[in-house]
Amino acid sequence: FACPGRFLKDCALMAEPCFAVLDFATGGSKCVIFDASGRCVAQVRRPWKFTPAPHEHDALIPGQSFDPAASWSLLAKCAREALASAEEIHGIAAGDIAGISTTSLRLGTVLLDEQKREIYCGPNMDGRGFAGALRILESLDRSTVAGITGHWPPFLSSAARLVAYRDRDGASDPAWALSLSDWLAFRLSGTLAAEPSNSGETFFLDIRTRNWSPEMLAACGSGPALLPQLVEPGTRIGEITPEAAAATGFATGTPVFAGGADSQCALLAAGAVDHAHAAIILGTTAPVMVAADHACIEPDGALWAGCHVLADRWTLESNAGETGRGWEWLLDLFGFEGEEGFQRLEEELLAAESAMPETGEEIVFAFAQPQVFDLDHYNPARMLGFGFRPRPVSGSAGPTRGELLLAYVRNLGCALRANLERLDPHFSGGVRSVTLAGGMSRSAAVQRQLARLLPAPVTVTAEADASPLGAAILASVGSGVHSDVTSALESMTSTRAVEVDPTLKPGDDAAYAKWRELYSVSMQTSI
Repeated sequence: FACPGRFLKDCALMAEPCFAVLDFATGGSKCVIFDASGRCVAQVRRPWKFTPAPHEHDALIPGQSFDPAASWSLLAKCAREALASAEEIHGIAAGDIAGISTTSLRLGTVLLDEQKREIYCGPNMDGRGFAGALRILESLDRSTVAGITGHWPPFLSSAARLVAYRDRDGASDPAWALSLSDWLAFRLSGTLAAEPSNSGETFFLDIRTRNWSPEMLAACGSGPALLPQLVEPGTRIGEITPEAAAATGFATGTPVFAGGADSQCALLAAGAVDHAHAAIILGTTAPVMVAADHACIEPDGALWAGCHVLADRWTLESNAGETGRGWEWLLDLFGFEGEEGFQRLEEELLAAESAMPETGEEIVFAFAQPQVFDLDHYNPARMLGFGFRPRPVSGSAGPTRGELLLAYVRNLGCALRANLERLDPHFSGGVRSVTLAGGMSRSAAVQRQLARLLPAPVTVTAEADASPLGAAILASVGSGVHSDVTSALESMTSTRAVEVDPTLKPGDDAAYAKWRELYSVSMQTSI
């Protein structure tokens, strides 16, 4: 018995339907294809950079934009290349794709005109809404905004960008406001729809009811016609149009399913669906996010509450900031490139771990990028860096490269622990378990150090790229390939416990206490 076709094919794989995901990420566009067992059969990523978009408050929060045609073209190219790879390696054709879904960075905004043309496109860090946020706050106070949206402050919100856009001379009045994952779904299917996980980041949604907020719309001078119909993630919203099929290579008529925000999709793929179960997504930033069975809103919005991609779940989040970005900076600085560089990195981290004193005393303390989520006391001018004690003249002049990198990882572990501790009071007995996902979670050394420093049992996902996998899980349930989320998670995901030597915990606890003390000083020390 031989599989037919031009290429050697995996027969078991051919029998299964597959799911494609378009991912609008901070660092680039991505298309990932998974089979029904959660195996990644193709992935193509292309980097991009956003464009500066100066505005009147640019010195406070710089503006950023992106070209919708260029971004869509690059995403479509990723899709074509992913399909070509899946066919060449596994014999998977476009007709084998049972559904397509989308995921994206949060806090992104696309405004459309009456003809459904893009007139405003802003990624997550686009500050052009600063003046609009000030206008919103003239009519609604902090407790009202936080009580409705679960978030504070509104400066990077779609609501603020809408108000600021309307105030510009000659600006046409937008007809629709979309998040980025919903915009991708619109590009694929021609259907305007919105789902709660990304909509909860726009400041238009009342996260308690998972419906659009009349109060927030009124504060923006808008009515409900501005916003698409809300559907739950995994809902079939349409099918690939002939135009989108020609651009992407997907078959015309392929079902399109509502996806979700990248962090919440990753939370799903990490299996964090039960109350008080957390996931840490080690991507460009490091959301520390816990699933909850109700909206855990803080009156001042000091922690961010949101909607999970599951209809009966919410999220509570603290965030350690630009952790992955800082990690990439260090790896580039030290010349760790590609898979060979990754292996050398693991070796050097292991050597640095072996050199640590048995007492757990730190050789180097780091305060570079990872932080404790506190927007009220955010200090963009605070001093960052590494600290270490002078060594005897007979010793080396300073720490090794591996010791500096290990210090960054332990700094990350301490920051994540501090963020988790902020979430604990909302859950009886505290956060019960933590699952690691995201790019940094591939490192065995990172897994070991975080498991040592975090206060709850730690597991790690088999698939590090959890955001697109979460969107694929939603599509698999929406298509009926899996009967429900529980069976989809059983089939498509797996995690592994990260073992910890309990004798190391006292030293790690002491190191964490010292880190908290020094971190407090660093927050008050400006350049």
